[in-house]
Amino acid sequence: MGGERIDRIRKYVYPISIVLLTRKGRFYREAVLKDLAKYKNAEILCITASESSFDIEALHDKFPGVKFLLLKAGISVGEKLNIGIDEAKSPFVLAMWDDMKISSFNNLDMILKSGDLSGNLCTCPLLKGKKMQTVPSVMVPGFLNNELKVANWFPKEEEVPTIFPFDYTGIYNKEKFLISGGFDYTLTNPYWQKLDFGFRSYMWGETMLFTKKYSIQYLGNSYSEDSTPDESYKYFYLKNITVRFKRDKGVIPFSQFLKFIMHSDTGPLYAYQEFKKVKKWVRINRYRFKQDALRVIDLWDITE
Repeated sequence: MGGERIDRIRKYVYPISIVLLTRKGRFYREAVLKDLAKYKNAEILCITASESSFDIEALHDKFPGVKFLLLKAGISVGEKLNIGIDEAKSPFVLAMWDDMKISSFNNLDMILKSGDLSGNLCTCPLLKGKKMQTVPSVMVPGFLNNELKVANWFPKEEEVPTIFPFDYTGIYNKEKFLISGGFDYTLTNPYWQKLDFGFRSYMWGETMLFTKKYSIQYLGNSYSEDSTPDESYKYFYLKNITVRFKRDKGVIPFSQFLKFIMHSDTGPLYAYQEFKKVKKWVRINRYRFKQDALRVIDLWDITE
């Protein structure tokens, strides 16, 4: 719905697309769209769910250059972002929310011209709270007593790796994102969906880095992660933690099934079906693996 006419001859019309995700409530949406509409170097796509679409026509009349994507209710944030990035007509896609503000469009232009974005699957910004306080948004994985833990670090240095984009926010390299498979829509918990995307991307040879070269501010309360284990955690664990990189491919040793069934909340037969399904997926993608989760975690110095 809406959006500017696209020149079909050229592959990309803009240097960047901005995918605006919408949260419950619309306190800042119009003001954020008004701010983004001033930026002429980007395609703007606003993704909203059908249950909160009653004001879309009015917004479309006010912002005719914005393309509104109206999606069915109940789909995950990652699936929304998959659709938005696929629809984008730019090589890079900035994902942000409708309660966020880009601190400086000049800085965004500078990072686009620098060439720093090309090598990363995602380049994550410095995030600020509504009182301009720095949000600890560098996500650092590690094992503590054989359990996976992910800590929020305050960004201190430039180009620090992060295991996933905090709050889905960052500039995605469209080509690398599509090759990676994007976010797994079957994992509905946002935390485990992002962690699955992060580990898979790193295990397949990609990187995600934090930068201070551009920043984004929350207009309302900043986001907090919910890492409660649930059904999504189970599939994250199978798809990532059980994989071992041997020789030139990823495999899941059968010994991992014994560990999985000990912690599974289902019966042995159903647990084996789940294990077998993921083992088949790993086999299909076995040569895409460049390392396993254990090697990925070694990228961070957890003694800091």
